[in-house]
Parts: sequence; C-alpha cells; structure tokens
Amino acid sequence: DVYKRQIYDHVGSFGASKQFFRKMQDAGIEAYPFFKVTFPEFATRVNWRNHRKITVIDNQIGYIGGMNIADRYIDGINGGVWRDTHIRIKGASVLGLLHSFHTDWAFMDLPHFDDGEDIAIFQNGKSTGAGVQILSSGPIGQWHNIALMFNKAIANAKKCIYIETPYFLPTEALLRALQSAALAKIDVRILIPRRPDSAMLKLASGSYIADCLRAGIKVYFYEAGMLHAKSIVIDDEFSTTGSTNFDFRSMEYNFECNAFIYSKEINSRMKEIFFDDIRQSTCVTISSWRKRPFVQKLKESCVRLMSPVL
Repeated sequence: DVYKRQIYDHVGSFGASKQFFRKMQDAGIEAYPFFKVTFPEFATRVNWRNHRKITVIDNQIGYIGGMNIADRYIDGINGGVWRDTHIRIKGASVLGLLHSFHTDWAFMDLPHFDDGEDIAIFQNGKSTGAGVQILSSGPIGQWHNIALMFNKAIANAKKCIYIETPYFLPTEALLRALQSAALAKIDVRILIPRRPDSAMLKLASGSYIADCLRAGIKVYFYEAGMLHAKSIVIDDEFSTTGSTNFDFRSMEYNFECNAFIYSKEINSRMKEIFFDDIRQSTCVTISSWRKRPFVQKLKESCVRLMSPVL
C-alpha cells in the first residue's frame, strides 16, 4: 500500500469545499487542517499559520520551495504567469523534510503512524554533491532560526546578494543588514512583483523601496505576472529557497521551512534563474520613485505601520 498523508493550512484553504476534502478521503488520503481556526478562537489562532510547502516520497525524495497545490500553477492567472521556484532533493537531507512533517504531525496530536520504515534508507545515485541544510522555523521556541540564518548569510556576503520575494516587508534587522551590505559596495538586488496578489501588501512593500534605493540597493518589478518565488543567492556558493517570504509574518509568526544549499553548481543555476526573471522586469530608479503621487506615499506610510501583522 501507498500511504498518503497531508497537512494543510486551514486559513489558506478556506476556499476549498468540503466536497473537495471528501474526494481526497475517498481516494485514501489522510488530510488534516493545521491549527483549525474556529470562532471564538479565531483571534488567538489566526496568526499561527503553517506556511511550509514540503513533500516527501518514499522517504527518498523531497520537494521544497514556494509552490502550493493550486490550479493557478497550471492555468496561470489573468495578466500573466504565476512564477515560482521549487527544488527536488535526494539523499540524507530528505530526513530534514521528514522531520519537519513528523514534528507538525505530533504538534497537532494526530494518531501515531508507522509505515514500517522508521529510518529512511537512501539509495546510491547521481548526486550534485551539494550540501543541503533543512531549517524549520515558527512561533514556538525562543529563536527564529530562518531569520537568524538570513541575517548571518547577508552579513557574511562579500560580492552579491540577489533576493526574489513576493512581499518585501523586512524586519528592522534585515533591512539594516541589506543597507549595510549595499553601502559596502556589495551588489544587492531585490526582485518583487509589479502586481502582487494583495493590495495591502503591495502598499506595505512599496514603503520600503525608498529605504533600499537610498542605500544603493537595486530594486526591480517583475512584469510577466505574479512572482511567488522565495529565494536568496549570495556570492558564489550559498543559496536558499523554501516557503519563507521576506516579511515579518514569515520571520516571526508562520511555521516555515527552507533549504539552505552550499554548492557552486546550484548557486550558478539559481543566478541564471534570477537573471532570467530580471530580463522580464523593470528597474526602479530613485528619481522615478520620488515622483509617486503624495496620496500613494501617504497610503504606503499608513500601511507600513501594520507591517508586523500583515
């Protein structure tokens, strides 16, 4: 038998019908909502969302990145593509993804399961030789592991920092780290969508652009559709992708998971992807950004106050 188990975020799946989940159940899929939100508990639970996007197959193969399970990945969206990044992993690093899934399963106090394989046995095969570190983070515990890793990686940059994110609402520490890098003549570039899927988040992201441009950070708007990829490439060997957006919510409130990759080959491929996206983007100049209407600037400033909870 093939065991099929799924944990889905309850708030993120509000649009899915009961019939949809019944079909999954009829197909033999065990699907459970993470931290089911109901009234009156809504106010206390809505912030703790499971934003992780991981898949483990036969304890041998793992997938991680920014992709959800949704029709838009096949059909696209009005006005363009839905652009995302997801990677396939084999080898011992799959244990990190497996551990993240089991931790969420236990956190929800779901029935214990045993597939007959407590330890994954990895088969020999072609390998890139990449070192892959899986980090999970969430509101439980003292430290926000992924945010700390982002800060450390940015602080250690020597030549370049390339970021793709759908929402740019950095914490004060991350913003200062990026500004410091740019002022030290490191090539810092940030790519965000021209038309994100949230008007509020667009306003909030816009409020940080001037802070970046003044420090010499290059900012680009992706024009081909919705950029949902979440990746960072630094220098010649380090790269990361996963579920973590460059915003307060991902850093402090959401349950997230990222792969941190130490490989020149993967770094080079991630740079190719980044510059492919740049070719479909428009560079923001500080002179043009200053010419936005006063009302636009006012809206951005007001929404920025809510950045920690957006």
